[in-house]
Amino acid sequence: MKNIFAIVGSAQQNSSNLKLVKFLSKHFSATLHIEVFDELSTLPHFDAVQTLEDTPAIIESIRKKIADADAVLISSPEYVFSIPAGLKNVLEWCVATTIFSGKPVAIIVASADGRRSFEEIKLIMKTLGATFNNETCVLINGVRGKVVTEDNIDADTQRQLVGVLQHLQELI
Repeated sequence: MKNIFAIVGSAQQNSSNLKLVKFLSKHFSATLHIEVFDELSTLPHFDAVQTLEDTPAIIESIRKKIADADAVLISSPEYVFSIPAGLKNVLEWCVATTIFSGKPVAIIVASADGRRSFEEIKLIMKTLGATFNNETCVLINGVRGKVVTEDNIDADTQRQLVGVLQHLQELI
């Protein structure tokens, strides 16, 4: 069974993005173990001085989870035409490392619009050396009208989500 470390970029509890990741976790439970991390607000702010020396234990733990995972899934909304601060923060903690180099990644942006955040996350992950392609990325516009619970997601959105993870498994 492959291990996926899923980072939920939303700061809201029970967000649409968390519901999408929970849906995927249930759908792929026979073939993938998806560990969900949705506590970005608990992380210390990025400090360039501490990135390689005296790094906070929680950051070391997350870096290890990323490094040990077979792949990483990022599911995030868009806040003020950009990626959420918490998601940017955790990615900044990874810049001085090579943990994303060659790491298979899936990117889901589910938001009202999301186009800018979608492109921004892809640019950051490319900069970090992650491996992804168009088939492992999906933009879900108008998410509130498509997701009620992880068990109540419209059929087209379910199809897109399943496709992204199937392609991620191929990258692994």
